[in-house]
Amino acid sequence: MISNMFTKFIHDFDVDFKRLVDKYGTPLYFLDAERVRENYLNLHSNVTNLWKNSLICYAYKANSTLALLKVLRDMGAGAEVVSGGELYAAKLVNMPPERIVFDGVSKSPLELAEAIRENILLINVESMEELSLIDKFASKFNVKVSLGIRINFDVKVDTHHYITTGRRFNKFGMDPDSAYTAYKKAQKMKNVNVKGIHIHIGSQILDIFPYVEVKEKLVNFCRKLKSTLKLALKYVDLGGGFGISYREYEKSFPISDYCENVVKPLTSYAGSIFDDDFKIILEPGRFIVGDAGILITRVNYVKESGGYKWVLVDAGMNDLIRPALYGAFHPIIPLSKVKDEYEIYNIAGPICESSDIFYIGFKAPLIRPGDLLAILNVGAYGISMSSQYNCRPRAAVVMRDNGEIKLVRRRENYNDIFRCDILEKS
Repeated sequence: MISNMFTKFIHDFDVDFKRLVDKYGTPLYFLDAERVRENYLNLHSNVTNLWKNSLICYAYKANSTLALLKVLRDMGAGAEVVSGGELYAAKLVNMPPERIVFDGVSKSPLELAEAIRENILLINVESMEELSLIDKFASKFNVKVSLGIRINFDVKVDTHHYITTGRRFNKFGMDPDSAYTAYKKAQKMKNVNVKGIHIHIGSQILDIFPYVEVKEKLVNFCRKLKSTLKLALKYVDLGGGFGISYREYEKSFPISDYCENVVKPLTSYAGSIFDDDFKIILEPGRFIVGDAGILITRVNYVKESGGYKWVLVDAGMNDLIRPALYGAFHPIIPLSKVKDEYEIYNIAGPICESSDIFYIGFKAPLIRPGDLLAILNVGAYGISMSSQYNCRPRAAVVMRDNGEIKLVRRRENYNDIFRCDILEKS
């Protein structure tokens, strides 16, 4: 059923989407820079009202479109990167190194070397072997590397099991005993400066309770560091994972409650457990860009088969993989003229996989070939997870900023798909 809330949501954008697709084609990603700014300022003001020395490092994995990264850089956001490619993207938009945090469970030696050369704010370590490798590179480059250690405190969260990151069976971080050993080892290293602690418990989390739980565990661990190793940390990286509303009955993450129950209590430990002027780091992605993106797709065919009515569109799981990968739900709104007659449809794409379905049981006004549909809340993990599967060029991206809509990523063509292939002449 078409949600009144999301119908209003699409109307609030006040965009002539038909005119856009006439110019740029479909599938087409639309991003709204003003919505991104609103979301960032909402988070920033809630945090800084309680603790001025904070840094919001936008998670590049959510959406690494360069024009979007530049908007956030100009707002004062930092960058949370998890690969050499994302670090390169940060350099392309001139992100100051002192606002870059490098995370990731399996950083390659090349990626670590790149991060060390850039002299970024923090590298968050996830294994003893990584710690040793950083020390080795730092010695080779004759620098001292600032690092944190990611701890897995085994905190349960209510989200899809593929996007939990803080359970003991997840691959991320180090258990508390191993992490404590890593801090002791790092203190003795001449080429590293262990300054931080890092946690991240999952993604698309809608309540604050697991964050409160992990905050208590973090405080107790840091109390042990201070009492036994005389170590008062400078950086407290709380990760991200704040969810947004994909369904009408869902409420977005209560950021003010989070700040009151997680950020505010931490500030009381300045000068005791933590450094006098310690910095709180947050790594949100979806919370900032999720509801700022729309995927516009055109209906190719409407057919009936086996008692089901299928709406077959030109966007596929290569453009938006979340429904196929996680069973994720995204609201869909018809953009074409509404008819009086209603039908129940399954909405699917052109990819040769049975999982290439966006919506099952979609009750909507009569849909015909050529109609336009808007898939909502795709600003996060849409274009960044897209692929060229089935040899399909990736979609174009347009962005509205200060009332003007511009192309910020051109549509790929067939040559782009095979640009890196090497074909010997026959």
